[in-house]
Amino acid sequence: MFEISLTYPTPLLQDFLRFMDCLKEEDTVLSPKNQYMPREQLWGLNQLMSFKTENASPKLDQGSYPLLHMFYHLALAANLAVMVPGKGVKFHLKVTDRYEEYLKLTMCEQYFFLLETLWIDADWEALQKATYGRIPNVRLISSVWQELARVTAGKTLNVKDSKSSWHSWLWDWGYFLWYFTYFGFWQFTQDEEALKESRRKIEASSLTPTEFGVSLAPILFKYRDYLDWNHVNLRKGVLTSQDILDGLENIILSMGKKPQGFAELARARQESLDEPFYKKFVSLVGPSELMHTLPRDQKDCVEGTYLLKVSLSRGKWRKIELAAKHNLHQLHLAIQEAFEFDDDHLYSFFMDNKKWSHDRYESPLDEGPHADEVTIGELGLYPGKTFLYLFDYGDEWEFKVEVEEISSDKPLPLKPKIVGKRGEAPDQYGYGY
Repeated sequence: MFEISLTYPTPLLQDFLRFMDCLKEEDTVLSPKNQYMPREQLWGLNQLMSFKTENASPKLDQGSYPLLHMFYHLALAANLAVMVPGKGVKFHLKVTDRYEEYLKLTMCEQYFFLLETLWIDADWEALQKATYGRIPNVRLISSVWQELARVTAGKTLNVKDSKSSWHSWLWDWGYFLWYFTYFGFWQFTQDEEALKESRRKIEASSLTPTEFGVSLAPILFKYRDYLDWNHVNLRKGVLTSQDILDGLENIILSMGKKPQGFAELARARQESLDEPFYKKFVSLVGPSELMHTLPRDQKDCVEGTYLLKVSLSRGKWRKIELAAKHNLHQLHLAIQEAFEFDDDHLYSFFMDNKKWSHDRYESPLDEGPHADEVTIGELGLYPGKTFLYLFDYGDEWEFKVEVEEISSDKPLPLKPKIVGKRGEAPDQYGYGY
């Protein structure tokens, strides 16, 4: 059995603790464009990490620090930190009370909670944005864990050889080569020729799996397929693990052979979907060390009256009051009324403020998930939270929605109502604002 600690299988937990303590102690003002942490702060943090970015300088942005870039996304995805608006277009990164609950977990529980966050909640495209800008080929992710489960721990694999399966599987993994190094799955040697082109062009020339990684790999392959578990991928609705298995079966059948084990694997994956992520790993570490995690259901309905400020520009905004029971489609209708629009186009709410991201709710006439299927109280909103409302995909009217207040004392409005305004409504069909 493995004994997870601050420094085993790697110093991941120790470094994450230092990262979060820094967020608690310092005012972290994010950059307006990418909402990245300040460069001076990153440079200072890098000095405290066990996994340091070599040859760093105060001029490098967050994308040049793979460890800190990963921690930033894990903290947000796990709701251990949130972005709250400051002056102008700037946001501050603030640690939440949920972090105190994280600290009450055992070291083992903390490790698997972070792995769970990476596997289920994190946007792999955002994690990879600093390098290739695309995630590893989702059709091949499962193959990596399948083969990792078969190799000998400590035996170095040649990844650079174009004839090697590992070369075709890992060529586009970029920062994920680092991410799974931090989680203790392997060590890798960087391709120096690629590094000469760019410090962010991360490719491996060799890979050495660890005993820890080889032990976790079969569980990830058999019971925790990325396609079935990652929420961002599921929102895309592109592929499931069953699609991959069906394709492989068809290939084998076309070769005149009989597929083996596909039905059993599909059944094992399906049956494991309803259990907590960490459950299948208990046998590797012992039940006394891995008994709990933080609650996954962050969307229990928060009752009350919500006051939202909807801004088209600094001088044009409306305040809308609505109840927890009202849904996003009703908010859409209220915004249309508030700004005197004709409600004649599709729309989306992007909960991460990023236009065209997959963290969105769409018009009931669009593909979904739909705005009329989620209530305001189920969104996990809090005072200071902002999200983007985009109306008309041609003209792209962008509205910033900010939660100003959630009150349990005010009477619940029967329907969303406009309670404040500034600025004239724009001409929807002209040059408006």
